[in-house]
Amino acid sequence: MIHIATVHWMSDRWIDLQLEYLRRNMDRPYRVYADLEGIDERHRERFDVATDLGPIPHAQKLNALADLIAEEADPRDTLIFLDGDAFPVGPLGEFLEDRLARAPLAAVRRDENLGDVQPHPSFCATTVGFWQELGGDWARGRDWRWKNALGWTVEDVGGKLLYQLNERGIEWSPILRTSSGSLHPTLFGVYEERIYHHGAGFRPTFERTDRHLAGKQPPLPKSLPLEPPDAPLGKLLWKIRAKVWYLTKKRGVAKREERLTRRNLELSEQVFAMIQADDEFFRRL
Repeated sequence: MIHIATVHWMSDRWIDLQLEYLRRNMDRPYRVYADLEGIDERHRERFDVATDLGPIPHAQKLNALADLIAEEADPRDTLIFLDGDAFPVGPLGEFLEDRLARAPLAAVRRDENLGDVQPHPSFCATTVGFWQELGGDWARGRDWRWKNALGWTVEDVGGKLLYQLNERGIEWSPILRTSSGSLHPTLFGVYEERIYHHGAGFRPTFERTDRHLAGKQPPLPKSLPLEPPDAPLGKLLWKIRAKVWYLTKKRGVAKREERLTRRNLELSEQVFAMIQADDEFFRRL
């Protein structure tokens, strides 16, 4: 049995698509466990198990769904983590059996995101038993950061999982992007011609690759504290310095951020329409 953990947040627009592509491409028995925060309760009956864990971080939702699955699954069963805006576009049974015969965990690795190194929860497959024995945890945080291809110190969901695997010397199997990235380097990705991940499904998005294009946020100068002083003259000088800093240092970056975020949203809507209109959309990406 394959047990799939997925999260849909504040929108039901991906539910039909995800369930339909699962129906087409899951050529082994499977069950879907979903967390549906902010989504009409009528959708719950469409999943084998549905929860609403409330406003907790994405990583905690995935961990909780894995614990729920472990309560009723055989340790030898396959466990898949799947983002709400991700789904298989090719048969998965033999693909998963081959990958999990070579390593105890296989997951998307987003090399295209300026050299991300961690397993990504857009798609990750393992066994229920291995996840429990590892104490698998999708958390992010200061203790699980890494340097990316540009030398930036970054953190993301999956950082702790990578740490757990490395600490025990466990090799995992990366699932890499095979689509061109012509629309966007990290969004709208197809991985090994099996998995599609939209990447902008539930919110306007500004990726690290966009940050590279927009420029890094300039740091506040030491002469400009976060809060203005109480004295009227000091407050006035603070406002003047803040305005000068914004106009000369930050405004250009902020404008580029806004423009790139708008572009990503427009692209997201265009690709979503393509998905709805063409069952073979992924061959055009």
